[in-house]
Amino acid sequence: MARKSFVSSMPDKAGTFLRASKVIARHDGNIVRVSYNKAVDLHMLFIDVEATENDLLDIERDLLHMGYLNEKIIETRVIEVSILIPDKSGAVLPVLDILDSFDINISYMNSCADGEASQNFKFGLLIEDPRIIKTLLDEISKVYQIDITECDCLEEYLDNTVFYIRLANEMQKLFELSTEKTMQFISESNRILQALQTDGENANKVFDYIRRFAYFVSSCRGENFKADIEKIKISESVTLYSIQPRCGSNSYVLATSNELLLIDTGYAIYAKEILNIFKNLFTDWDSRAKRIYITHADVDHCGLLSEIDNAQIIMNRKSAESLRRQLDGLPDYRESTELHLGYSKISQIISGYTPPDVKDFKLLDSETPENHEDLIVIGKVHIGELDFLVYEGSGGHLQGEMVYACQEAGVIFTGDILVNISGFSKERAEFNSLAPYLMKSVNVDSKKAQEMRKQVIALIQDLSNQNGKPCFICGGHGPISELVDGKIAKANLML
Repeated sequence: MARKSFVSSMPDKAGTFLRASKVIARHDGNIVRVSYNKAVDLHMLFIDVEATENDLLDIERDLLHMGYLNEKIIETRVIEVSILIPDKSGAVLPVLDILDSFDINISYMNSCADGEASQNFKFGLLIEDPRIIKTLLDEISKVYQIDITECDCLEEYLDNTVFYIRLANEMQKLFELSTEKTMQFISESNRILQALQTDGENANKVFDYIRRFAYFVSSCRGENFKADIEKIKISESVTLYSIQPRCGSNSYVLATSNELLLIDTGYAIYAKEILNIFKNLFTDWDSRAKRIYITHADVDHCGLLSEIDNAQIIMNRKSAESLRRQLDGLPDYRESTELHLGYSKISQIISGYTPPDVKDFKLLDSETPENHEDLIVIGKVHIGELDFLVYEGSGGHLQGEMVYACQEAGVIFTGDILVNISGFSKERAEFNSLAPYLMKSVNVDSKKAQEMRKQVIALIQDLSNQNGKPCFICGGHGPISELVDGKIAKANLML
């Protein structure tokens, strides 16, 4: 069965959801999620439906015919007007007739008789075509005294009424999204809101975090893209480069004279900027042999898998399965809960992520247990004269998480199982605070994640003891680190 999210714009009157439900049931659809909050948006309803592909098309067709689906994002203005209407039966009808003739939707209306000859009616009007505002007001003023008390909805409740429309327009312009992607974005934003409100979170705070996340990702593009680059010669023939953007995950390159081995590739939205760094570091980038590995299958670590040409992509079975699910339009391992699903989807949308074609992947393992509690060896990676053991974690951060460790070079790549949070710059700390709020936790299983962190630290201590010096820790975010007195600290690279 397939699943589709419908963003519906329904009349605010009894029976509208019933009629939509009957359409869905008639085509054997099953409603698996529904969200409607009149306090946030008067008309917007979100419905997730499971059905066959053909039935979903029939459901969409019928809902569209009923006028229940948003076919496009409309640029809407809200004006608030005050109209002095005689306090007598039927006096408001001329105003309603004028609004109906202009096809104006009333988002807010308030009046109360106080014994005077006239009532002061306050209307919030949604205007899709700003060019008609003057004509509309002129027509009403021919009947009753009218005053514009506010344009573009100063009052908070009016802002909330059109929140999703405004958010849609912001995101569409900011990321040049198609209408389909824009509707997906607001649907997934609603999914996050629904899940967080269940735990008592304030809607305005949720909206603020979603906006901040989107604007942060957007603001780091082009000329504003900055990355710290660290370089270490870890053996006679292998040099390690760490590329640390302000936003998203690190990318690492192990370079020999004839080959480049990459570990993680960052967000897809920064593909041009990261590729420019690679080409500046390696003048023969296009012709040099390349292999790509990942620490786990989150979109901020896999963004360039579809962007880098002529590279062999190698990973474990669980990570490949997660990416295959993305390619097939199915929930991946990150998307096992509504919160993680919503965050994952908006990350994909705003970063322009395209899942890679998994049929060309080479797999590291073949018989790894589906479930295990320990950090276990599943393979080996060779570069230059160095051998890295590949470990698979229990899936606390994400199913299929991996660690790459080389005893000889004293280097370990830990992904997001272990990062140097205290080493974050102010910007990185701000950005990395957004996901834990919107997902409640970046880990799919916090208890397992805590245990994996302990086991990775034990592995680091063992590597350090064998070499008689601190092991270089290359985490998924932040600077290269080392373990000092049991604590993660920025590494001393002046060796």
